[in-house]
Amino acid sequence: MKKTSLFIILSSFLVASSLEKIGVETNYVDEQGNKKAILIKRDKPAECFSVKFDPKIVLGGTAANKSVPQNCKRDFVTYMGKVSPIKFSDKVETYGEVEVLEFIEKANENKNYLLVDSRTEDWYYHSTIPSAVNIPYLYANKSQYINEFNEMMKTLGAKETKNGYDFTDAKTILLFCNGVWCGQSPEAMKQLIKYGYPEEKMKWYRGGIQSWISLGFPTIKPE
Repeated sequence: MKKTSLFIILSSFLVASSLEKIGVETNYVDEQGNKKAILIKRDKPAECFSVKFDPKIVLGGTAANKSVPQNCKRDFVTYMGKVSPIKFSDKVETYGEVEVLEFIEKANENKNYLLVDSRTEDWYYHSTIPSAVNIPYLYANKSQYINEFNEMMKTLGAKETKNGYDFTDAKTILLFCNGVWCGQSPEAMKQLIKYGYPEEKMKWYRGGIQSWISLGFPTIKPE
């Protein structure tokens, strides 16, 4: 991968991070028809920073109006991570829930399609999207996890050669993590691209688990 391309990718993530901190000014018309200015930025109350980064806490709980049945509502922590841009790169398609369902259908019939949960094992075993295979983003770091990296490449259909890796038969993969604020799947893609994995064979479910369960889609607890 060219250094300029990697710079563009990293820059887009840094810009997104900066915007959520400094905010974006815009105008709107209120209910009385008055034009007002507003600074749009993420609200991060001080008490939120003491919330433990744990799947049972971040993804647990239900809350909404008291009249709403318990099974019809969810409660989410709002301050986690950094908001990702809608596109990881020009070549990696960003998927929504309908596209995820279509991808799962393809993967059911074609072994060359693989749904990948990029989160670490504690998050994966708490709950995941049915049919997802867990390949923690950490394992894409060859220098630290050589055995896991090699196993990952085999799972993805990449073949090691004297000159690196042959991705001719590499699978088309759809990666996801916790949500638009989670950097685990973007980091996995960044590392894979560094070793030559074709961006055209990567898809990204940006909304991740949080968007998935917010819309009522089922999750499973892997054995």
